[in-house]
Amino acid sequence: MNKIKKNKYFSFLAGYYGLLQTMHIVFLSRAGLLLLQTGSVPFPASPPPGGWNDAVLPFLMGMAAADVVAASLGIYFSFTLLLKNKLKPLVGIISLTIALSSAVVYLVGTLPTGAWIHNPISYLIVLLAFSPIIPLYFILLRETAAMMRDVLKTKS
Repeated sequence: MNKIKKNKYFSFLAGYYGLLQTMHIVFLSRAGLLLLQTGSVPFPASPPPGGWNDAVLPFLMGMAAADVVAASLGIYFSFTLLLKNKLKPLVGIISLTIALSSAVVYLVGTLPTGAWIHNPISYLIVLLAFSPIIPLYFILLRETAAMMRDVLKTKS
């Protein structure tokens, strides 16, 4: 596992992920604060023409809750790796799994509303911003699996 901690590309991606999730928490906190103050749901992603349907709001709130968990774990994962030099692979895998699953569900849930067609730049920015977590996820999975194989070999 020392090999992965010394990998500059992995460290860059982990740092980027921590920064991205910190910004994500800031945006979600702002949205939550505005919701409490105004009663409206100000999602950072642009709505479809005519706004978000009331039936979609519980779905979006559920996605926000999942994102808070993923972001919190992601910040912890990145912080412990970069500032304390301790790799917490399980925390990283859980955080990245939630984040990627949330992204896929969000895509599937919002694409049919027309929001993506009417706000392509907004959604393209979000897509590009989160794209680097995909290689981070696969590197972490690969290295964790290799570590587990090594542990099993030494026990045999």
